[in-house]
Amino acid sequence: MTRAGLGSLVLGAVLVAAGAALVWPAMVVVGAGALLLVAAAVVWVVRPPSVRIERQIHPTRVPKGMPAIAHLQLANVGRSRLPVTVAQQPYGDGVVRTVLPELRGGERGVRTYRLPTARRGVFDVGPIEVGRGDPFGLLRVTRRFGEVERLWVHPRVLPLLPLPSGVTRNLEGPSSDTAPEGDITFHRLREYVTGDDLRMIHWKSTARTGRLMVRHNVDTSQPYTVVLLDLNPVLHTTSSVETAVDVAASVVVASARQNAAVQLRCSTGERVGGPGDRSPQPIVDWLTEVKPAGGDLERELVRLRQHRGGTALVVVTGAIRDGSLAALPALRRRFRRVVVVSITDVPRPPVRLPGVTVIEATDGDQFAAAWNLAARRPGSPAAGAVPAAGAVPAAGAAAAPPPPSVRRQA
Repeated sequence: MTRAGLGSLVLGAVLVAAGAALVWPAMVVVGAGALLLVAAAVVWVVRPPSVRIERQIHPTRVPKGMPAIAHLQLANVGRSRLPVTVAQQPYGDGVVRTVLPELRGGERGVRTYRLPTARRGVFDVGPIEVGRGDPFGLLRVTRRFGEVERLWVHPRVLPLLPLPSGVTRNLEGPSSDTAPEGDITFHRLREYVTGDDLRMIHWKSTARTGRLMVRHNVDTSQPYTVVLLDLNPVLHTTSSVETAVDVAASVVVASARQNAAVQLRCSTGERVGGPGDRSPQPIVDWLTEVKPAGGDLERELVRLRQHRGGTALVVVTGAIRDGSLAALPALRRRFRRVVVVSITDVPRPPVRLPGVTVIEATDGDQFAAAWNLAARRPGSPAAGAVPAAGAVPAAGAAAAPPPPSVRRQA
């Protein structure tokens, strides 16, 4: 009930009561008229709606800044005309409004509109809400159509050349229990489990121990990339942390295009993916909801010393502090290539790390230009690589970025 409706109801009741007490028929008639007006409004708005609305959202997962379309199918199943109506739907912590066209009795219509995708995150899209009111504005009823749907606005995917997908430093290591099983490098002897290849039984060890022992071989030649994302809010601003998440997602997608396994590690200790995971979807979904949090990047770098190693290690951080990456050069023995990406709002003095490629950028476009420049550098294992078909173009990529800062120390 609107304010006008509530006023009419109270005024009508007061006039009827006062007119009856004062024996004033005219006042009773006026009060009864106000009450009848409210009753007529109730009859008007409680009629079931003669419209049907079905909504489809496509796609349900979209990179930040790319269009996500809501498609409405409308049908007037009644005989009376439906006027132009403004419908709304909850979207995250806000509301999205759209205008529904006029429909005659039995007529169908279609309405499409874009959902906001400027912010990264997971958004619940609520049911379509259509309001119906009486001609006098006394009552208004809101009816809902559809169910709550979820829209994933992924980080922005930049057009990156993939890092080299060659083998690790040699076929004899490094290896670990987490390395993919194969038939190339012997890792250790272990006890037989159901499903093991009987040809891998080691009979001498079996006779000596009295238990069935098998050879555990691994394949260290498979491409494998580790992305370490630093989310420490002390090193980031609001804009730089968003760019850092975009960079991490772009590196994951670029590596996956080469059918390489990818693992994402966070400075908070969380890990997504692993040696056998070649789909970037779980990692990108996780990055969609990630927020700045405390953590220790140096601790995670130390933990990587016991890691199996791989093709590349990419560290994405904010402003680099003195001594914050002291453990990084030692990881050159486990990874064929080590890259540090520093995202800051303002240019800073260059950082030099022996044997490590350092990319310093203030936005995503500048980073993409610097990354691709390093990948094309003569003598680089990635020289001559081209982006995979279907690469998602970066929004605003037509604008020429400032000269990137790329340094690699021999």
